[in-house]
Amino acid sequence: HLRNDSGDPTLGPVCHHDMSNWQQIWEGSGVHRIWSIPDRQVEELSRQWRQSGEIHRVLDVGCGIGRHVRLLAQQGFEAFGSDHSSMAIETCRRLLDAELLSADLSCCEMDQIPQPAGFFDAAIAFNSIYHGDRERLEGVLRVLHRCLRDGGELFVTLPSVENRMYGRGEQLAPDTFRSPGMFDRLFSQDGEKGEPHFFSSRETVDELFAEFDVVSLKHEELALATARGATGEIVWIPVSRGFFWRILAKKKVLG
Repeated sequence: HLRNDSGDPTLGPVCHHDMSNWQQIWEGSGVHRIWSIPDRQVEELSRQWRQSGEIHRVLDVGCGIGRHVRLLAQQGFEAFGSDHSSMAIETCRRLLDAELLSADLSCCEMDQIPQPAGFFDAAIAFNSIYHGDRERLEGVLRVLHRCLRDGGELFVTLPSVENRMYGRGEQLAPDTFRSPGMFDRLFSQDGEKGEPHFFSSRETVDELFAEFDVVSLKHEELALATARGATGEIVWIPVSRGFFWRILAKKKVLG
């Protein structure tokens, strides 16, 4: 299924994002190789969710070309993905079709998730919802909180103030900088040049997730996957000083 940002099914999603460079980034072939391999923690988390028998509907917000949407669909979840890039959503759809997999895809901004309150059992926001300032991030987290059922789980990654990119580029707001090209050596189109990024301290993470119970919190360097040799062995290469927070949280059960 495909939806545009109005929430109606469509065969021609229309997405706009004036500041974004991702529409062009997703057109490059190199980015498909880098972002086609699921993150290791997401793989493990999805296995735990499947074994629990309590997680069925899972959203990947800012899904890109769908590495985690496809993982979720492969494991039998009701998989949902959203992204503001029509190029990414169309590519995700083609990759799903090639594997005879099904997922509900929405072409929309991160704070315009079309599903109703309490709809999802879990959600993933991997390297996505920090594109903007703190106010926007807080707004997206409110939307995700609304869309999750009580006790629903949320896995989020956020760049740390200790990240090597902190302080680089034009400062737009506190802890918010317009990226000079966070992944410029990996992607064509100057990487994420021009994208605003919000960086979080431990104190900020605690404030952002005040309405959740934090299950686990990790602070570690981002690792990117690459396939090597004739066997295609997957090797994970850490990005020096590319520190990110990895947060697994649950929506608090009221009463």
